[in-house]
Amino acid sequence: MGKILVVDDELFYRELTADILRKEGHQVTAAKDGREALDLFKRDEFDLCLLDVVMPGSFDGLTVLGKVKHTDPDLPVIMLSAHEDQRLVLRALRQGAFDYQRKPISAQELKIAVDRALATRKLAKDHKNKLKRLASLEEGSKRLAGWAGQKFRIEDLEREYEMLETTVNLVSGVLECERVSVMLLDPAEKRLRVAVATGLSKSQIRQESKEAGKSISNYVLETGEAVLVTDVASDERFKESEYASQYRTGSFVIAPLKVGDRIIGTINANDKKDSQPFIEDDLVLLKTFSHQISLGFVHAMALADLDRERNRLKLLSELQRILFQYLEPEEMLRQILIKCQQILEVVSAAVFLKDELSGELWLRIGLNAGKEISGIHRIPVGKSITGLVAESNKILIVNNPAKEPRFVDELEWPEKGVIRNLMAAPLMLSDQTIGVIRLLNRREGNFSAEDGRLLKDIADSLAVALRNLQFYEKLKKSVDEVIITNQMLQRANDELNLKAKELEALKKRH
Repeated sequence: MGKILVVDDELFYRELTADILRKEGHQVTAAKDGREALDLFKRDEFDLCLLDVVMPGSFDGLTVLGKVKHTDPDLPVIMLSAHEDQRLVLRALRQGAFDYQRKPISAQELKIAVDRALATRKLAKDHKNKLKRLASLEEGSKRLAGWAGQKFRIEDLEREYEMLETTVNLVSGVLECERVSVMLLDPAEKRLRVAVATGLSKSQIRQESKEAGKSISNYVLETGEAVLVTDVASDERFKESEYASQYRTGSFVIAPLKVGDRIIGTINANDKKDSQPFIEDDLVLLKTFSHQISLGFVHAMALADLDRERNRLKLLSELQRILFQYLEPEEMLRQILIKCQQILEVVSAAVFLKDELSGELWLRIGLNAGKEISGIHRIPVGKSITGLVAESNKILIVNNPAKEPRFVDELEWPEKGVIRNLMAAPLMLSDQTIGVIRLLNRREGNFSAEDGRLLKDIADSLAVALRNLQFYEKLKKSVDEVIITNQMLQRANDELNLKAKELEALKKRH
């Protein structure tokens, strides 16, 4: 429940609104005018303000709104207005008002608006708390990385390969062996992939992988135990693998790499330079190195998490800036898609809205390689990846469309070109899907789960923007209709005055 300030100069509406909210369990304070409201803001903190647009005196609704937003920009303010106040409401929305309620007050609509506003307020507070925690985490990570840097020289995530390469070269020298490799488990493909190895180039490393279930390393992954094999041909625990011909001897040592309680890979040493078998001392040394590499991964992952969260908060800040800076609907959507292309490094970004009558998604706006997508583009709900996202309300990532049976190329992209990968997220409002945002062709590599989390943040902001834009367009249309009606009434009044003058002139002649 929230602390809510109700500001209205009319006692009836002030008490009615307060009573509705108190019955919902909210803590409500009421103010009879703008001056009293500003005094209350100085003494107390509120989660939401319901503010009458038209109030007597110098502190009307728009003035109070401006002062409140200057003091607390994140405070949601719902404007209360009569039917004839629509122009003022439009100005209030431009000044940052969250929503508006038309008088006479509807209890049900008021409850929905208040719940939505309080949820927004909680999100803003959570973001502030997260920023504080991030600052604390960043400081702690600096101290931890500084301590670890004396041993591992980890300066940033881009040097992770260099750190591993230095480590395997060091292991190779200490154990006096020719082949040392670090293998990491790919959970998606259930394969062990070589991250770094002595004697292999980066291009060769990319081709090196083994099915986890068919290698001796899998035993280490499953048991968490380091292994010393003096001769694989005579070791009853293991069968000689298909890769045995790659090595000069049948002796090797393997140790697990752990992050917390999770085993993420192995470090392997093969082929003693003097062709002698590995001994127990070699296993102890390799286990020591494995602990150091694991600690390096912990630091790298902490820094990666921090970097991802920093990028996410930066993105949310940019989206908020766009929502407040651009008033034209088309330009606002365009700027959001441009930011989306930049952050997620994609060639194409598009917004599809749901047509409830036809059951199709229609292209609202799209950008491809810097140009706006033109023409009519419709995708049936439930068809191909974009249509399935609208049906399931879930983010979908497809990094290999050729192997995805649900993907329909001609539906996703009727123009020329090849879709290498795509990602799409639903646009949700009040548990209802109103559309889909879809991204095509990451400039480098595949879409990741982290990309999906970023796209969800973008989709949430975009859904709010679309709702506000729909409201803005309806309100603008309503204002235009009022203006046209007033003009028609003025013309009719002028014509009546003219006829009255003509009648008066006729009377004088007779």
